[in-house]
Amino acid sequence: MKLKLTKEQKIGLFALVTMVAAYFMINFLKGQDFFNKNNTYYVIYENVEGLTPTGPVYFKGLKAGTVESIDYKPERGLFVAKFKIKSKFPIPRNSVAMIYSADLLGSKAVKIVPGDDKIMLKGRDTLKSGIEAGMVDKLIGEFLPLKDSAQMLISSLNKTFVNVNEVLDSNAKKNIAQTLANLNKTIRNAEAITRNLDLNGPEITSTLENLKALSAKLNEAASPLNKTVNNLAQLTDTLKEANLAATIQSLRSLLNEMQNPNGTIGKLLTTDSLHISINSLVTDLDNLIESINKNPKKYIKISVF
Repeated sequence: MKLKLTKEQKIGLFALVTMVAAYFMINFLKGQDFFNKNNTYYVIYENVEGLTPTGPVYFKGLKAGTVESIDYKPERGLFVAKFKIKSKFPIPRNSVAMIYSADLLGSKAVKIVPGDDKIMLKGRDTLKSGIEAGMVDKLIGEFLPLKDSAQMLISSLNKTFVNVNEVLDSNAKKNIAQTLANLNKTIRNAEAITRNLDLNGPEITSTLENLKALSAKLNEAASPLNKTVNNLAQLTDTLKEANLAATIQSLRSLLNEMQNPNGTIGKLLTTDSLHISINSLVTDLDNLIESINKNPKKYIKISVF
């Protein structure tokens, strides 16, 4: 049996199907997923600037749900946000629902920063809240100290330039100009020296080679010098080991004995008896030789056999 619908019934059925489809379409565009099971969570914020219903909720970088609604509680001055998150994403109990800037334009989104608790949240539980400073706020926070520092630096530079202008009178400026001219002259002289070094490079190389050869010869001569030094060291050790003190003491005793007028050597040195005796002996020898020369027969007898 065929069901026959009147024209009015067909129009009504079409309108009903259209309304149901529109309802599902609108809720789907809001982020509701009718094909997956969702869990509802609540988060309490003091400020929800930039956060709007239907906004995305991310879990480790993946979209896991949406912001379903945001209600203001005037008696407490707080906002209660309601999230719909897919049940396949388990959320630890100490996780944080962080509002952050999704782009440079200031759009806000929510990311779940998972904790390390072993106990997982259940549906309709409350998450901890947090607000992350936006990129613009961070840049402003970083540039403000730089701005103050730049202003202080500019002020210091202005004072420095004023002081420099006060110090640099006409004479000082002339002196600075003269100094710069001398500096240029020095640079030119240095360039000339460099060119001369480049031109005399072969001669310098030859000189260095000669010095190298001389150094080699000195190294060869160092071995005999080392032997000489070793011999001197041995001689020094020998003199050190010798009883020089006793020898010096003996010499000192001999000198003292020679200087003693009562000693034998002292009497020989201090009296002229030995001198007189020697002179007498020499005189007698002269007389004897002279007598022999005059009368040799008296002293020399010759016998012939």
